[in-house]
Amino acid sequence: MLSNLIQKIKNSNNPFYVFRKKNLKNSVEFFLRNFNGNVIYALKANAEPLIIKNLIKFGINRFDAASLNEIILIRKITPHAEIFFMNPVKSRESIKLAYFNYGVKNFVLDSLVELKKINEQTNFAQDLNLFIRLDIPNKYAKVDLSKKFGVDYKEIFEILNITKNYAFKTGICFHIGSQCYNFKAYTHALKIVSKIIEKSNFKIDFLNVGGGFPSSYADFIPQNLKEYFNVINSEFKKIKKGNITLLAEPGRIIVSDCMSLIVRVELRKKKNLYINDGVHGGLRDALYNGFNYPVRLVFSERKISKKLAPFSFYGPTCDSNDYIKGPFYLPKDISEGDFIEIGKLGAYSKTLSSNFNGFEIDKKIISTYDEEFKNER
Repeated sequence: MLSNLIQKIKNSNNPFYVFRKKNLKNSVEFFLRNFNGNVIYALKANAEPLIIKNLIKFGINRFDAASLNEIILIRKITPHAEIFFMNPVKSRESIKLAYFNYGVKNFVLDSLVELKKINEQTNFAQDLNLFIRLDIPNKYAKVDLSKKFGVDYKEIFEILNITKNYAFKTGICFHIGSQCYNFKAYTHALKIVSKIIEKSNFKIDFLNVGGGFPSSYADFIPQNLKEYFNVINSEFKKIKKGNITLLAEPGRIIVSDCMSLIVRVELRKKKNLYINDGVHGGLRDALYNGFNYPVRLVFSERKISKKLAPFSFYGPTCDSNDYIKGPFYLPKDISEGDFIEIGKLGAYSKTLSSNFNGFEIDKKIISTYDEEFKNER
């Protein structure tokens, strides 16, 4: 039982993570079973070596990196994985090292300036797979990712025609935004890509539908994920031109369920619980996106009421904005010293945490726990 584990470390000053290996395995198998293409895991969601090693074990050996450090990390763990450097704007140094030192041959761009950088820093290599990122409206996404990157429909033909002269293989990619709540976003995006491919006078080798596959939270229940795959697989079949390889870059949907966070209540003020982690630590994604995470009491030295009440959380820092409204339903008599498990923190928790005010999340991950997580409510 997790309560026995809590009892042994309850005097720790730091929150810690619980890794749910079975949940990760189930998520990977579900995606591989339903998506009819190659799966590239987006490292930005969770780059813990423990997670990466298990992803490889469960069948994922392609990785989307946004930085040279992520590339180095992957090469340390698995020298033979295929890496996709999918940040559309990269430093010259990182391009050069990625290609010559770490064998990266997949690069993305959304401008001719970036193409020039890639060519110059790889000495005009002849074995590059170059992806052009298309700007797609993110109107069905909880988090809009369309403002920073992407080529619009009118511009992409010129960039494609120039890029093909330098690429071994050429691809198109897009991102419909994080936490896409309607599978119609993929229908719309794929119809646009289909038109581009039909109008192109040369072969497109890759079509990368990006990420955006939604994970469910207490206040965010998306449409059935199988509907997303059905739409993608169906629309992809309609593309008549050439033998195109289908790709996807899932991140959150793969890892969100595989880790939870154990925190301790330091103080209670009415319906506010002051806990030892917050939005500057493992709960930072809540600050950006306002997610209402599932919670439950996992240990108390007192006999606790079964009746629940709604609470809000304050983190440990001096920042008044270190606050998550909730409501988080927990026993009505919860108080100082009690331990809470906060679920759905496998994605964008450790990767976004900081040591603001000197509070740093414990690096320890307890990896031997797979009991089903049941929300208090």
